[in-house]
Amino acid sequence: MKSLGRRKTLAFLSVLSGIAISIALAWFAVNQYRMSFSLAEENLRGLALSLSAAVEALAAKDPAFASLQDFQTTDIAYIALIDRNGVILFHTNSALTGKRLSDRRTALVFEKGEFTGGRVLLGTGETVYESNAPIHAGGKTLALRLALHTYRADRIVGNARLGLLVVGSLITVAWIMALFLYRYARREKIHAMEMAQRRELARLGEMGAVIAHEIRNPLAGIKGYAQLLQEKHGTEEDGSCAELIVGEAIRLEEIVNGLLAYTQRESTPPSPIRIHDALTRSLAVISTEADLIGVRFECSLDRSFMIAGNRDRLEQLFLNLFRNALQAMPDGGRIEITGQRVKNCIEVLVADTGNGIDTGNLERIFEPFFTTKTRGSGLGLAVCRKIAEEHKGGIVAENIPGKGTTFRITFPAA
Repeated sequence: MKSLGRRKTLAFLSVLSGIAISIALAWFAVNQYRMSFSLAEENLRGLALSLSAAVEALAAKDPAFASLQDFQTTDIAYIALIDRNGVILFHTNSALTGKRLSDRRTALVFEKGEFTGGRVLLGTGETVYESNAPIHAGGKTLALRLALHTYRADRIVGNARLGLLVVGSLITVAWIMALFLYRYARREKIHAMEMAQRRELARLGEMGAVIAHEIRNPLAGIKGYAQLLQEKHGTEEDGSCAELIVGEAIRLEEIVNGLLAYTQRESTPPSPIRIHDALTRSLAVISTEADLIGVRFECSLDRSFMIAGNRDRLEQLFLNLFRNALQAMPDGGRIEITGQRVKNCIEVLVADTGNGIDTGNLERIFEPFFTTKTRGSGLGLAVCRKIAEEHKGGIVAENIPGKGTTFRITFPAA
């Protein structure tokens, strides 16, 4: 138990550490991506200020601005010098020189002498970084408008976006691999448990054979002599004792038979079985016992339903379910048997009108030796599940306490 608790704690801490690392990496990548926008803008602003200082120096030396015509770099889209009236005194596109601006983006330059900058969309469809800065040339203040290409700055954002995608992909792949490894480890664990269970069943099977040989014969003798005493008892007390011996011998015999049925391993090859025929034989066996306590059967199963398996084992499954239902209805009731085809499977539903099963016990009723009855062996429903699994199917219980239980048995259709 301590080892199991330690493993669970380590697993929890590992998952917690993985979540913490994933969150930290994701936060770092997202933060870097968000910062890249401001970093790109700062890069453009710094470049615009540097170029503005260079242009101002050239304009101060050459009032005719002829030298600006040759001042070009790969970052500059265009240069324009504007006076206070909005007239373009110089433009790298000479066709625009002398034109008047239609916008008011240079107003702050003349009113407050401020540097302004931001992204604008040109008529060509290109987005550029446009700055408007005050410069002094020829004894007057002009507005210098610089339009810069954003390729380099956008590369910063692109690299940050790529980093975000890479980190996100790595985190996703890491969690997928972790999930795959977890499922693989869990599957291996389940496989190991199944193998251990098979070995245990094999040992139980050997023990069952010994029980059958060493206990069954003496038990039959005890039961026979007790029945003889019951017939030829001398006193009423002797008769009661003989009756108790017979009853206990029968109960021991049922336990031995149940243990043998649970440990039995299927060895015969599967053959086609009509479920309705197996049900009919099982009902014929149990009908007398059901009539004695006033339980009636209602069967509406399609006769065409076929599965592959062992007829005797299938009949035993239904007999165990019917006996379990009879024990839940000592004062009479109804057992309804229906079926349906679901995709490639056949579902058989056995519903009784007994008292139902407590919700807390619903998941345990198929465990070997688990029983809520004072004189039950706890093997009947465990045998049902084992037989259902032998037929590549399964069995589940659904119930409403006080209103009965429904057993749903699923088989692959033949």
